[in-house]
Amino acid sequence: MNKTFMSGYYQGVIETAPATLSAAKTEQLAITMTILHLRHAGINITSIHDFLVRDLHANERLVNKYINLNADELETIQAQVMAIAFNQ
Repeated sequence: MNKTFMSGYYQGVIETAPATLSAAKTEQLAITMTILHLRHAGINITSIHDFLVRDLHANERLVNKYINLNADELETIQAQVMAIAFNQ
């Protein structure tokens, strides 16, 4: 895993998230997208958790909440967050 690239990915999600999202919803989106992306890259759960919490200082409670979800569940959460952004 290239930490510089993945830090940029996470930050890119935050910077390009719809402005109508709260900071908490934006972080939720960034965490779930990063977890899903790293899972697709074959990174193990412990490494994903440590990267998000230790390197990016993401909300550990949210990371723990989403780290064990499967791809469908993560995508559903992402869709729900985006629906909030565009239905306001």
